[in-house]
Amino acid sequence: MYRMRQFFWALGARMNPASWVEVEAILTPPQMALFRRMPRYDQRHCLDVARTLRAAGQGHPDLLIAALLHDVAKSSGPLRLWHRVAIVLLEAFAPAWLAWLAREAAPGHWRYPFYAHRVHPEIGARWAEEAECSPLTVWLIAHHQPPVGQGGNDPEPRERRLLAALRQADDQN
Repeated sequence: MYRMRQFFWALGARMNPASWVEVEAILTPPQMALFRRMPRYDQRHCLDVARTLRAAGQGHPDLLIAALLHDVAKSSGPLRLWHRVAIVLLEAFAPAWLAWLAREAAPGHWRYPFYAHRVHPEIGARWAEEAECSPLTVWLIAHHQPPVGQGGNDPEPRERRLLAALRQADDQN
């Protein structure tokens, strides 16, 4: 039921003028260019993650920037809504098939969106670095979604707390 609500919410996701003002107050112009690459439903999801963090008392600028950009590389696929539905279903019912679909593929290949989904944290971190994000923001984006069965490397306590907050807010949205 949660995934059905999520699907219909994505179909109707909107960014109103106040939302754009909120995002522009956090991101620099190069970062804003990354944000604009995402489809509306990803933009709205990332804004909701940032809002959830703020509501929880999290205001670290690098964390908020990471929240707004953590899924930017999903646009590299391009990862369409139907791909996401397939990924959710395959994760639940046929994870081996998803692993097969998500193995390395070149851009333009029919499997590339599945591969892009798997590696979007790495790609997003590289793009964030190119957009002059701080090393902490880049690290948060790179580690926001650990590979299955892994928790990432052993960060300092501050980074660990910020990463935990980002993952929790992402899971809630």
